Amino acid sequence: MSSPYGYGQGQPGVLPPPQAAPWPQQGRQQGYQQHPGQWAQPYYGGGGRPPQFGGIQPRRRGASGCLKVLVFGFAAIALVLVGIIVLAASLVGKAGNTAGPGVRPEVTGPSIVPTASTQRAKGSAEDVLLNDSIYGVGGIGELDCPAEKLGNGSIAAQKRYYTKLFQCLNDGWRPLLEKVGSKEPDPGLVVFDKPVVTPCGSFKPKSGRVLAFYCYGNSVMYTDVLQMNDAFGPQQDLAYLMTIAHEYGHHVQGVSGLFRARMLYLQDHPGEELASSRRNELQASCFAGVFSRAVEKSYPFTKRLKEFEWQSSHSFGDPDDLPENHRTHGKARSQGFWIMNGFNIGETKACNTYAAPDRLLQ
Repeated sequence: MSSPYGYGQGQPGVLPPPQAAPWPQQGRQQGYQQHPGQWAQPYYGGGGRPPQFGGIQPRRRGASGCLKVLVFGFAAIALVLVGIIVLAASLVGKAGNTAGPGVRPEVTGPSIVPTASTQRAKGSAEDVLLNDSIYGVGGIGELDCPAEKLGNGSIAAQKRYYTKLFQCLNDGWRPLLEKVGSKEPDPGLVVFDKPVVTPCGSFKPKSGRVLAFYCYGNSVMYTDVLQMNDAFGPQQDLAYLMTIAHEYGHHVQGVSGLFRARMLYLQDHPGEELASSRRNELQASCFAGVFSRAVEKSYPFTKRLKEFEWQSSHSFGDPDDLPENHRTHGKARSQGFWIMNGFNIGETKACNTYAAPDRLLQ
């Protein structure tokens, strides 16, 4: 852990928000209700516990108000990857899924392609979640994306780092999103070290364990520069990579129709909100793994795969001692499993968490 830096000069932000109709208005037009916090997908970290992606703070023990935020707010993804590799050997053999042709022969971690075992009414929310066209668009392909140096982790350095990586995320995902018929503009990115006001609410630097969050209300990702420094320092750059790639995964969900389908599904299945939240967050992490595969050689981190695996399973997710009825992002080992599954397969078909067995989504 490094000490937090007190940067506060200049306006927060890297890229301007896109000019698009906000999600909450679209959601109301489609007839489903907005739950508190559902438009923000947070990611947590720091405090000696696994961080999470998204934008909603983790619940504090003994604070019922924060717990409600966790339960009803759709917090963003927690990235964690440690003991999952060991667990994967036993889980994969029982999952009933098949590995795809894109699996790297030298990889021994998780490599499954979840497939739906039941059919749902065509066009229903369940059908979209299980069979969305995003699962069939393939991989991103190799990208030329050398990482910018994080230097001392200042807001200026983080802006340069995120700006370069964000361009690669847009360039990599844009052709795949066009395959599913998307004409949405690229999302926006804001890097902040002082309070920001968003359609998803107001956020202060170092709020709880929030590292970053994606707001469906304006299709913008927000990253807390102070929290990132506090959680990782400027040396653990792969955690920065996974954080923003995870948040971009939420953008993929929004553009592809998965977010709307999930909201509609929860209208009729409110009791499955937490389980659905974990599938949503772990899927975003899997999409982050798919992107990471595309930049592995140019970033580069080919010689740092052990570090990548460790960060995936130790840096994000719900604490292991968090009760099951409070877990929104999935445990660190689950985060690690799905990040590495996306990385190993290298295609979006690896990320159908809605078709995966519950034991892989704890």
